[in-house]
Amino acid sequence: MKRKITMAIMTATMIMSAVPVCAADNSYTGVNGGSATFDKYLVMDQEANVPNASFTYTIAPGKAKNYDVDNKKVEVLAGVGTPTMTDEDTETAGYQLVFKPEDTLNKTLQTGDQVKEFDSTKQGYAKKTSTVDFSKVTFTEPGIYRYVITETGTNQAVTNDANDKRYLDVYVIDENGTLKVSGYILHATDSEVGMENLQGSDGKQEDSKSQGFTNTYDTSNLTFKKEVAGNQASHDKYFEFTVEIKDAVPKTVYNVDITGATATSGSNAATIAANANKTNVTQLIVGDDGTVTQKFYLQHGQYITIQGIAKGSTYTVTENKEDYKSEAAEVEDYKDPTTGTVVSTDLKTSYRNTRAGAIPTGVIMTVAPFAAVTLLGAAGMVTIKMRKKEDDEE
Repeated sequence: MKRKITMAIMTATMIMSAVPVCAADNSYTGVNGGSATFDKYLVMDQEANVPNASFTYTIAPGKAKNYDVDNKKVEVLAGVGTPTMTDEDTETAGYQLVFKPEDTLNKTLQTGDQVKEFDSTKQGYAKKTSTVDFSKVTFTEPGIYRYVITETGTNQAVTNDANDKRYLDVYVIDENGTLKVSGYILHATDSEVGMENLQGSDGKQEDSKSQGFTNTYDTSNLTFKKEVAGNQASHDKYFEFTVEIKDAVPKTVYNVDITGATATSGSNAATIAANANKTNVTQLIVGDDGTVTQKFYLQHGQYITIQGIAKGSTYTVTENKEDYKSEAAEVEDYKDPTTGTVVSTDLKTSYRNTRAGAIPTGVIMTVAPFAAVTLLGAAGMVTIKMRKKEDDEE
């Protein structure tokens, strides 16, 4: 009997061990995520054009952390899986945002955009949007899952966002026993967390949260002016200028402001044939080697401005002085060097050409002796005639 009882217990034990523990009350069917977005802003002077610039991003799980929110303990979990990123241009997982000269430069703040320290009176910005794709990431428990997005980029004249990291939280909730991704929130620091759903499942971030990264592109304008002086200098004459810009961002487009000059040089007696009827261009494009060279034509008092040259580029302004005496950087308020490196302030340089001759006062002295001799001769003839007349009368 004892043996039978023992066998029964053993059999029951085996049966129980063979039956899996029921986990229906505390297990979920995993749910895949949707997508979230973040924006990238490149701020620059309104007179500049968007340069070629690229920025690379990585996304990695954040650290699990506990927070106190309104006297409630909130646990943030480390992210799971491997989300991917795409940009609006390539639609491929390149983990990179690329700006190009043909991109739109917004000169007013667009609805919904959060551009840090943006001055709409003198600045513009280009915008790119990147999508973080969680469609292949499976969440198996409710919670707040954190990911860290890191930006890197080395571009001429571009100052990166002082904070190179953003923290993307994915909110997974239990909705009547079913897991659901309820939203995404992007934070500027890892010291922030929110329990409320501030974003739809596939929408933009709320204004109260970080929207992305803001970088600045530092450019300046180069203005060169012409003046002539001297009693033999012609104000009608057109002089040829040559501007060379080197060490620039390849493929950059410069606007050229010629409102202080003429679109086409004139043809007149003072201007040599090589400088007559020449066009002053209104746009320059930097070559693949970072260099662009262009000729311009100016009369007395005229000036031209090349806009949006990246900081760190070098420039040289020369002229064909012809038979004039040339002085560089001598015009009032245009005394920056005619060659140098572009800095963060606008540059204004110039050439003054002088052509003068001595007034020929010696002509009067040369003529005077002959005039005196002539007058004396005439007086002598009159005297002789008068004496002869007197002798005849006697």
